[in-house]
Amino acid sequence: MKCHLKCDEDQPKCQKCVAFGVICNYSLPLVQDLQLASQNKPSRASPEGYFGQVAFNAKPQPAFLYPVVTVGAGHGSFELGAESISLLDRFHRRTVYTFGGTRNCEIYQEQVTSLAIEVGRRHAIFLEQLISPMIHADSAMQNPFLMHVILTLTASHDRFLSSPVDNTKRSIAEAYHWSRGVALLNQKLSDPIRPQDRDPLWAAAAMLGILSITDIEASTPWEAWPLRPLGPSDLVWMNLSHGKEAVWKATEPMRPDGIFYPMREDYLILMTKPPLCDMHVMPKEFVELCQFTKSSEPEQNPYFTAVSLLTRLWHVKCTQTTMTRYMQFLGFMDPAFKSLLHDKDPRALLILACWYGPMCQSLWWMARRARLECQAICLYLEVFHADEKDIQVMLAQPKGQCELST
Repeated sequence: MKCHLKCDEDQPKCQKCVAFGVICNYSLPLVQDLQLASQNKPSRASPEGYFGQVAFNAKPQPAFLYPVVTVGAGHGSFELGAESISLLDRFHRRTVYTFGGTRNCEIYQEQVTSLAIEVGRRHAIFLEQLISPMIHADSAMQNPFLMHVILTLTASHDRFLSSPVDNTKRSIAEAYHWSRGVALLNQKLSDPIRPQDRDPLWAAAAMLGILSITDIEASTPWEAWPLRPLGPSDLVWMNLSHGKEAVWKATEPMRPDGIFYPMREDYLILMTKPPLCDMHVMPKEFVELCQFTKSSEPEQNPYFTAVSLLTRLWHVKCTQTTMTRYMQFLGFMDPAFKSLLHDKDPRALLILACWYGPMCQSLWWMARRARLECQAICLYLEVFHADEKDIQVMLAQPKGQCELST
C-alpha cells in the first residue's frame, strides 16, 4: 500500500502491507493499490499428477478484508463473507483437483462455480483476483444450493486434511452448508426444472454423492460397520446412486448444449453396466467360494454380478483416472447382493472388502471409508467366521491393502 512518508521497512515486503494481505507498491508503480498478495492465478486443471500429491499442507493465506457478496436473490440467498470466500478459493485451487479426471476438473474449476454465484461488476473485479476465471461479471445464474454444496465439500476436505484419522465430526461451517444445500436442492427439484437449472442441479447432485461417501462417523474399525451395533443408517450411503439416477434423467448431463458434454465418455463408463464376465476369467477362489457353475446366472446366484464387476477391477490400480470404473461396482450392485450385505453374509462381506482394498490409499473422499470399513469387515470375519478357512485365506489381500495389523 502506498505511503505518504518514506517507508522505513524492507521493500517490497513492508510488514504492514504483509499483515494487511496486499502487495507493497511503495517503489513499484505498476502494482495497483490494495492488490492482494499470494494470489497467483491458478493454471488450467491438470489433475493427472495430483493423485495424492497436491500441496495440501501449504500455509493458509493471509486473512484479507473481503467485501460481502450476496449469492442468489430472494428466498435462499445468503452472504458470501470472508470465511466462505476462503473456502471457495480452496475449492478452486485444491479440492477441485481431487475428484474426476482432467475434463472434470476443468469443468468444475472454470464453469461450475460460475453457475453458483451471481455477482455485479464491482464484486466480480475483486473476486477475479482470487478465483478467476470461474467468476464472470455478467453471470446471472442464481443457484445458492450449488454454492452451499461447493462450500460443504471444501469444508469436508479441510476437516480430512486437519486430521485424516480422528476428526469425524463435521465443522460448524460444514454442517450449516450441508443442511442448507440439501434443503434448497430438494426445494429446487420439487419445482419445474427449467433449461438453465439442469447443469447446476447435476453438479450439486454429483458433489453430494461424493459427500455421502465421506460421511462416516467412525475413527476406528470397531466404530465402523459391520462391527458397530445395528443402526438405521447402515449402508444408506450406498443408495446415493438411486438419487443421482433420478437427477440424471431430469437434467441429461450429456446433452450437447450442457457444460458436462465434454465428460460424456466418463459418464458412459459410469452409467453403462459392463457385460458379465465368463466364469473362467473370474478368480477361481471366488468361483469355488460362491459355488458358481457353468449355468450360473445373476438371477440364480446373488454373488455373480458382484464378482463379475470385481473381476474387471482385479488388475486395475485405483487412481484418479480409474475411479469411475471402481464406482461401477457401487452403481450396478444387485439388490439381492445388497440384502446379503445388510445381513452381514460372510461371502458378500469378503467381496466388498476386496472392492474396498485398492481404494484404501486412493482419493481422500473415498480412502477413509474404504480403509475403516475394510478393516472392520476383516475383523468381523476373523472374529465371527474364524472356522471358514477359505474366507480366512482370501482375507490376506484386503488385510494387507487396508494395513490391518491384528
